[in-house]
Amino acid sequence: MAYRTAKRRLGYEIAIRPMAEADLDQLHQLSIGVGWPHRPEDWRLVIGLGHGVVACDAIGRVLGSAMWWPFGESFATVGMVITSPRLQAQGAGRELMDMIFAQSGTRDLRLNSTKAGYRLYRSLGFEAIGRVFQHQGKALPPAAPVAALPGLRPVVPGDLDALARLDASAYGADRHQALAALLSTSVGTLVERDGAIVGFALCRPFGRGHVVGPIVAEDDAMAIALLTPHVEAHQGEFLRVDTAQEQGAFGAFLESCGLTIFDTVTPMIRGRSHGPSGPARIFGLVNQALG
Repeated sequence: MAYRTAKRRLGYEIAIRPMAEADLDQLHQLSIGVGWPHRPEDWRLVIGLGHGVVACDAIGRVLGSAMWWPFGESFATVGMVITSPRLQAQGAGRELMDMIFAQSGTRDLRLNSTKAGYRLYRSLGFEAIGRVFQHQGKALPPAAPVAALPGLRPVVPGDLDALARLDASAYGADRHQALAALLSTSVGTLVERDGAIVGFALCRPFGRGHVVGPIVAEDDAMAIALLTPHVEAHQGEFLRVDTAQEQGAFGAFLESCGLTIFDTVTPMIRGRSHGPSGPARIFGLVNQALG
């Protein structure tokens, strides 16, 4: 894709071009500038799984970014939409999103909006569908013993296909490629019943410590049982879980383990909503970009 026609903003020209692996260092600095915790390794993961565009000035400095991740031909997520403070009021975010729309075609889109981006996304046709709660903190041991769940065991590489099928039934789209990438850096727990995997949780390094996600489970009790080994493994360390579960035992368990609500974002959709087709639900996000 060629450079888009450059536009002059604040006395200098801005052009939009495809994102490349070579942009990683500048993208990392861009996210640091807006207070996001992503490490270069976290950027490398999302770049490897998706497509993106960057806004650059005349000497090649990256001042804005936006990405999207296709999960099949009818659905995609959007994220890593960042503009430097000096561009935030200049309409660069809208131009970046226009490029995402052009690339993603007719797919239904989902994103998690920060407070700063909400008005822009509403103006672009996205509708709010709830809230996601960012729980994080130094992990504490569970306040009360967690009941053992039959069939709980570690994830092994050979579980990938079964995990992907279960995840698709809970998430509403096929994330096989993303899960394969996550497994290479994650420690996982799963629940097996009658030879079938019915829940799982993956924990990996991210940001200031570790994140647990996705967490796929049939109910709060299963989600808690899947999460507990990861909480115990990281006691005294920074741990994060992003969840749309506002009330109930799962949220209370997170709080009791020292993972308090740090922030919230707003899930939004443009087009048709994609949801679960079976009993399993998403209790923990991979991250706010991939859902």
